[in-house]
Amino acid sequence: MKPIGAVLVLGMVVLACLVPGCLSPATSSVGESEEVSEDLVLVTEDYPPYNYVENGTAQGIAVDLLLEAFRETGGTISAEDIRVLPWSDAYRAALSQNNTVLFATVRLPERENLFKWAGPLGSERQVIFADPGSSIEIAEPGDLTKYRIGVVQDDAAASELLALGVNPSNLVSAKDVPALIALMQEGAIDLWCYGDLAGRHFTREVTGDAGYFEVVSTLDTRDLYYAFNKDTPDSVVETFQAALDTLRHEPDATGVTAYQRIVYRYIGVSCLSDPPVAADQVTGLVNLTAEALEADTPGTLARINAGEHPYWDENNRALYVFVYDTNTTIVAEADNPRLIGVNMKGKTDIAGTPFRDQITERALAERTGWVDYIWMIPEKNGIYCKSAYFRLVEGSDDNRYIVISGMYTPSAPQQA
Repeated sequence: MKPIGAVLVLGMVVLACLVPGCLSPATSSVGESEEVSEDLVLVTEDYPPYNYVENGTAQGIAVDLLLEAFRETGGTISAEDIRVLPWSDAYRAALSQNNTVLFATVRLPERENLFKWAGPLGSERQVIFADPGSSIEIAEPGDLTKYRIGVVQDDAAASELLALGVNPSNLVSAKDVPALIALMQEGAIDLWCYGDLAGRHFTREVTGDAGYFEVVSTLDTRDLYYAFNKDTPDSVVETFQAALDTLRHEPDATGVTAYQRIVYRYIGVSCLSDPPVAADQVTGLVNLTAEALEADTPGTLARINAGEHPYWDENNRALYVFVYDTNTTIVAEADNPRLIGVNMKGKTDIAGTPFRDQITERALAERTGWVDYIWMIPEKNGIYCKSAYFRLVEGSDDNRYIVISGMYTPSAPQQA
């Protein structure tokens, strides 16, 4: 593949695509700028559903977020401007070539100072796959030391396995996942390690069955980032990060963020097998907040909007509270202060459920109850089944408020 530049306008910074060595470089005229322009080259690998090629064009969660972030900053770019390479080639390009961006990249401690980072853009479980009926059981990390384990060259899996005590001689590198699967079929390795979603995608391509290999262990859940070559100007990375934050946290006219739309398009809704919040924690926080509003409304709203504990639990960031007035306007929001003052009447979740209207209507009629919807988990990635508990309360200022908190559910929600 030939190097192809991408155009990124970051405020007054123009990133013109003039990559040396292009056989037919992509260029774009974006007007005059007094700032010095920088070259930006975008490289990725085949790692669905985050980045992959279909019908000759790069797409996926990371690709769509990248395109939206460019638009947010006023830039112009297309998926054709992205180079899709084997991971080891893409990784080395980002290390060695100025103004190169690599995605989606796990932010490991040993990589921290090798790049400048923007994200996260998603999460992926790192798992160990085994042949069906192999009878291999991994009860603890030490069990991994007994087996030959396949990894993709330069992938984060190798360093994670080494940290768990796996002998380097037991790691077998391959250029990509289809090559790992071939090694499994030849009996050259006993296990292979890769991201869960991406691994199943490639398994389906090779075997026709996404569930052909058995997951015998989960190492961890890893956040994925855009990794900029370390010589990229800080202003470029910071403005790109700000654009990502906007996509993640600022809803459109329907009440849904661009991040939620993109994730929903590719992987739909997730449900947690081990939810981080229990129902009694939710009802307890709502009742505590209601009592505080009855005693001191202005002070309590200010503390919620400042994200203070316990209104945003310092030990469990998935537990937080938000408050509506009776017209469905957000007057306090511990997790996302960008929403304070926004009227949510008629706005829905990504599945089209008008849960905010349901909360308001039921609170006024029934005073308390539960409503189901779909939402994000603070400081995590993806969208999840959620159920919110609400309570109508009269504040010390004689106005009525609806106090709400929610819990993520292990299965698709059902209306209470």
